[in-house]
Amino acid sequence: MFSIAPSLMCTNLLELGSQIRELERAGAKLFHIDVMDGHFVPNLGLSFDLVRQVQNITDAELDVHLMVDAPEQYIDRIRALKISHVSFHIEASHAPLRLAQALKEAGTKVGIALNPSTPVEALRHVLDACDYVLIMTVEPGFAGQKFIPAMYEKIRVVRRELDKIRLGIDIQVDGNLNAETSSRCIERGATILVGGSSSIFCGEKDVYSAYTEFREEVSKLCEQGGRVALKPDFPKGNK
Repeated sequence: MFSIAPSLMCTNLLELGSQIRELERAGAKLFHIDVMDGHFVPNLGLSFDLVRQVQNITDAELDVHLMVDAPEQYIDRIRALKISHVSFHIEASHAPLRLAQALKEAGTKVGIALNPSTPVEALRHVLDACDYVLIMTVEPGFAGQKFIPAMYEKIRVVRRELDKIRLGIDIQVDGNLNAETSSRCIERGATILVGGSSSIFCGEKDVYSAYTEFREEVSKLCEQGGRVALKPDFPKGNK
């Protein structure tokens, strides 16, 4: 089964409130928020101030993706905001096991993110400490990049390794996901799709219609391929 997490980095910030409400009406129960520092990736994304503002207008789960150097310095803010899902890049932490434990103690589900060029072997000793794995299917930092086909095999390998440890752990994929690339990711074991400018915030349709059509197209492709059905809800995190 799969769920869809709209990426708020791709939204029209002037219409953020109304777009969130429309996405909730369409069925979105998890919103993906990229926090960037301009160092780990050459871009500035959203901020924890925006995370707080989003919390004021939605009861949906928030999935904060830390694209930052020294992610350890954000633990206090994560604890204060009671964010349900937080992922950090294993490339950015000198002590990922310690960081994962600190995040769990802060009350969040923990995701480990991998850049496209980071080998799966980097996960070997931290898988048991995480609640989900985020596989970047483009280089992190900018929307609109081309999907990297080699990531299909990476998803398959990560799913195989995860299932050796325990069944049911999620694989989130992020980067230029349309209906076709999404269905192929699901076929290889992905369960959470981060929807951005290639699927939901494309500007050609209102976000309600775009989200609904994206969900239906992916579900149809999955059914045709004998893959998996849509999750009715995203599992609640720790709050």
